Amino acid sequence: MAAESVVKRERRIPKWKLDEVEELSKLISSHRVIAAFKLTGLRANLLHEIRKKLRGTAVLKIAKLTLFKKSAEKAGKPGLVKLVEDVKEPMGFIFSNTSGFKLKLFLDKNRIPMHAKAGERADFDVVVPEMNTGLPPGPVLSEFGKLGIPTKIEGGQIWIAKDTVVAKKGDEISHALASLLARLDIKAVLKGVTIERAYEDGVIITKEQLEIDLERFSKDLREAHSRAIVLSTEIGYVTKETIAPMLLKSFVEAKALAIEAEIASRETIREILLRAEAKAQVLKEAAKIS
Repeated sequence: MAAESVVKRERRIPKWKLDEVEELSKLISSHRVIAAFKLTGLRANLLHEIRKKLRGTAVLKIAKLTLFKKSAEKAGKPGLVKLVEDVKEPMGFIFSNTSGFKLKLFLDKNRIPMHAKAGERADFDVVVPEMNTGLPPGPVLSEFGKLGIPTKIEGGQIWIAKDTVVAKKGDEISHALASLLARLDIKAVLKGVTIERAYEDGVIITKEQLEIDLERFSKDLREAHSRAIVLSTEIGYVTKETIAPMLLKSFVEAKALAIEAEIASRETIREILLRAEAKAQVLKEAAKIS
């Protein structure tokens, strides 16, 4: 009877759920990095565009948390459940064999231009170009005027008279501007997904840990490289990068020694003569005093 009831319960599980768990478990097994991101506020067309951007690099998948957890266990990675163990809101997942850090940088660099909502801030300078809007004259003309956009009427349609910057990067988009930009199909913000956590080779990496200040990191790397070159040159450690400064350092030191010892050569004769002239001038001045 017990075995029969288990069979009945399994039969009651919808086929789409079984298929979903099977697909997810295969994705988990074939990728070493699984990243989770919040779905709240993300539009379907945005996810579609991001999925296209990730093609060939990663797989974006929307899944119920319960099915994801079952898939992790089925794939033999129970530790992966920690990725969403305290999550209550809907999540999306990205499966990749690229490092979690590289994946985040890729997503940051490939954000999608979207229409702005009122209250959002422009991610770049927003320009309304000289163009035929296709709009007939009417109340909308006053909207253009209020926003400082010069217009003219030609052929019964509103034309933008010249390219006009309507918002600088960082400016808040007003309701009127957001509405007008949408009618003109002009984008003002960049949207993407933000990785909340990533599972990589058995380790959970948080959102904060994934943040990398590339500019600062690049600066620190350049400074470390410069200091390493100086140190290697000083101790005489020969490498492709240090051989030139080491030879230059040796030349300068050898030349200084030769000048001090008054060993005449093409490289030292001028300095030796100048030193001799300077000494003679000192003696001449001393003779005058005495």
